[in-house]
Amino acid sequence: MPRLFSPTLLRSLGLAALLGATTTVALAADLWVYSDRDFTGSFARLSRSEGNLPTGAARSMRVANGVWEACTGVNFTGECRKLTTGDYRDVGGRYGEAILSVRDVTYVQGNIGYAPPKLQLFEGRQYRGRTLTLEQNIPDLGRAGFDDRASSAIVTGGTWELCTEYNYRGRCQALPPGQYTDLGAQLDNRILSVRSLEAQRPVAPPPPQPPAPTMNNDVSPLVGAIAGAIVGSLAQPVQPAQPVQPVNPYDRSRVEVYGSPNFTGVAMTLDGDITNLRGTGLNDAIQSMRVFGGSWEACENKDFGGACLVFGPGDYRRLPPQLDRSISSIRQLTREPNWAGVVASGATYQIFDANAPRTRHPMWMFEHPNFAGATLRAVGDVPSMGGMSMDDRTSSIFISWGTWQFCQHPNYTGRCFTAGPGQYPELPAGMNDSISSFRRIQ
Repeated sequence: MPRLFSPTLLRSLGLAALLGATTTVALAADLWVYSDRDFTGSFARLSRSEGNLPTGAARSMRVANGVWEACTGVNFTGECRKLTTGDYRDVGGRYGEAILSVRDVTYVQGNIGYAPPKLQLFEGRQYRGRTLTLEQNIPDLGRAGFDDRASSAIVTGGTWELCTEYNYRGRCQALPPGQYTDLGAQLDNRILSVRSLEAQRPVAPPPPQPPAPTMNNDVSPLVGAIAGAIVGSLAQPVQPAQPVQPVNPYDRSRVEVYGSPNFTGVAMTLDGDITNLRGTGLNDAIQSMRVFGGSWEACENKDFGGACLVFGPGDYRRLPPQLDRSISSIRQLTREPNWAGVVASGATYQIFDANAPRTRHPMWMFEHPNFAGATLRAVGDVPSMGGMSMDDRTSSIFISWGTWQFCQHPNYTGRCFTAGPGQYPELPAGMNDSISSFRRIQ
């Protein structure tokens, strides 16, 4: 079979660039952390950076996909190391310290799976009119003469946050890669600042080009220009490009809501209360959300009426059945909600048949995988499930608030695992249909 490209030709074309042009964005990162070595002890599944692990510390990890940086100090301090896909039976610093924080660095590793942040704004809908292309954050679109002008957009790299006030404030909406023919009533002709929510790479300046030769009999001006350039370059050494400081997506309390599972589809970022989602395109349509700080109450009716659930910081790849495609209002709570009156007679739990009405309980245990069947809904500790219909019958769990410990035997003994806010459509090996006690530990 003939060789299509010689090594010399491939080098001249730049193989990395050729391959990089055809790569697609990688799947979301996924990581399991365990409090003890050899994948034992309390554990949690993570799909985003955590400055303080829900397990308290980790001594072994399983990286399902992505690239993660594991650090011995909180908030990504101390000794850090990068972990790629694989099993790590014993992780920690050189002196045996446990891991206290991890962050997803998948999209800042080389060229694989990374699409540089790029946003194109258009003055009219359907990508008409004047356009502005951005690859860096801009806190004031007025500087580019594009304030209150954008009506449609195309995102070809990264996730961008578009805001109605300067310095990324006001009503904001997160736009993942895609084409947006109409920014909607909430953002149309109202955008004043935009920024990428992903780490941005430094852009190296292009190398200086030598002056083009000229066919001129008088070469003294050309010689003088070359000499001046040489002297100038010696007097003023070239400064290396300064790296762009990445935007920290957790720098303020807010919630991102999405119209499809797994943080896809129409998206909106909220950093304040919204009494009615009507007109946003997301009323009774939200299927996944991310909470960045604070606690947020989502309700099925406008003005925070009807059944409500409180969501703590975490990723919710698919909303639980009680609120899936049913949210009409959202507000931020400044403190932990009051669970009094949620269960009858002051008890800490209630057991419901399948397809029972929605309630505000922060922790739900389901009889079957994928949140099906009867449920035990709790607000506090249950040292023994003996005699209950749900004893040793839990196969999936939903948590909207707090960090909970689940154990095989009464009084929190036997094998246990810890889980924070999020959805667990199936339980870890050895724990399915085995839970006999649980408690909230944080």
